[in-house]
Amino acid sequence: MKLGGNDLKSLERTEFIFIRHGQTADNVAGILQGHRDTPLDETGRRQARLTAECLRGKTVDAIFSSDLLRAFETAQIIGEVVGTVPVPESRLREWHLGELEGLLSKELWKSHFEIMNCFNEDMGDVPVPGGESRYTFEQRVAGCIEAIADKSIGKTVVIVTHSGTMHSIFKHIVGPVAAGNLQPICSNVSVSKAFRLADGKWRLRSWNDVSHLDIVRNSETF
Repeated sequence: MKLGGNDLKSLERTEFIFIRHGQTADNVAGILQGHRDTPLDETGRRQARLTAECLRGKTVDAIFSSDLLRAFETAQIIGEVVGTVPVPESRLREWHLGELEGLLSKELWKSHFEIMNCFNEDMGDVPVPGGESRYTFEQRVAGCIEAIADKSIGKTVVIVTHSGTMHSIFKHIVGPVAAGNLQPICSNVSVSKAFRLADGKWRLRSWNDVSHLDIVRNSETF
């Protein structure tokens, strides 16, 4: 079958490399971060440098990052190696968890089980005191990556963001996790890849690749 010009155009694709930020002191302490603006710790900076090295030599047309410090610092370290200046994007922030931010996760599992369990299972729309509902958060993230894809057709884009945001991206691309099953693991500085065709269809290529890390501590908490 011979493809015409319009058919070929529909096959143009935007390559996405999704990266979770490096480790923070709050990750280690088990503190819920959300929009809490925490920096990387020394391990997190080392993780970011190792991630940058695995991208050395790759053509990266753009880097978009959550404007929260832990993500943007990760993006800056990567950008220095690939030669691309990251663009801050507030829509890529973590789920805004309102009154829960800054509290210990182990205590929140007792007092706000339904909200905390959203990080394990797809719980549908869950309200958060002083923060975003799950639905509002997911719509924010989906709208952001679709907007980036629309203006980046044929390019390679790096997105640096957070665990909860990554789960929302996974859901947008693949669909909700089946009832009774758990959300996919999203480790610090994990690399996940997907592409979107010009006609709007997404395909996930890989998820949670941490093969670029050595014995660096790698937290799966958010």
